[in-house]
Amino acid sequence: MFKNLRENKGFTLIELMIVVAIIAILAVVAVPQFTKYMRAAKTAEANEMLDLLKKGSASYYTAPRTKAGTQTRLPCQYPKTVSYAPTGSGCCRSADTDKDDRCDSSPASWNNSSWSALKFSITDQHYFQYKYESTGTLSTAKYTATANADLDCDSTYSTFQIVGAGDPKARFGECDSVNASAIFRNLETE
Repeated sequence: MFKNLRENKGFTLIELMIVVAIIAILAVVAVPQFTKYMRAAKTAEANEMLDLLKKGSASYYTAPRTKAGTQTRLPCQYPKTVSYAPTGSGCCRSADTDKDDRCDSSPASWNNSSWSALKFSITDQHYFQYKYESTGTLSTAKYTATANADLDCDSTYSTFQIVGAGDPKARFGECDSVNASAIFRNLETE
């Protein structure tokens, strides 16, 4: 009896095939889920940064301002429109010198009066390019903050936007900002 136990020291071919089959099934299920999870994690940047832009917009809009050298109060408004930062065709191409599919840190990209007014800049590497558009004053004031990224460098862009406007009852004395209740998302994890 003990002699038979000593002779059977290895795994049978069927046992090895079962183990390989289990590993293959786990890989088929896990890899796509992991890829989806990684893309979703990248989109967290856009959500966080658009929230910062929303808060900066509301703060700027509601702060009283006067015309330089006078006591004349200016109507409530959002900071001026500013084009994509960093500039270029996306983080996969022009703004990525180390080829890690992220925009390189570029403090000069945020050296603009509108980004400063919004108290917005990104000092680390990031996936998205940001744009800020605004029009009007008082109750006609509106802004749109946009984040775009080609998350897997296939020339398909994920787009996130937050929109805000001046309170319809806004006057020179008091201004309130009204923001969208949620962020618009298009091809979120493209």
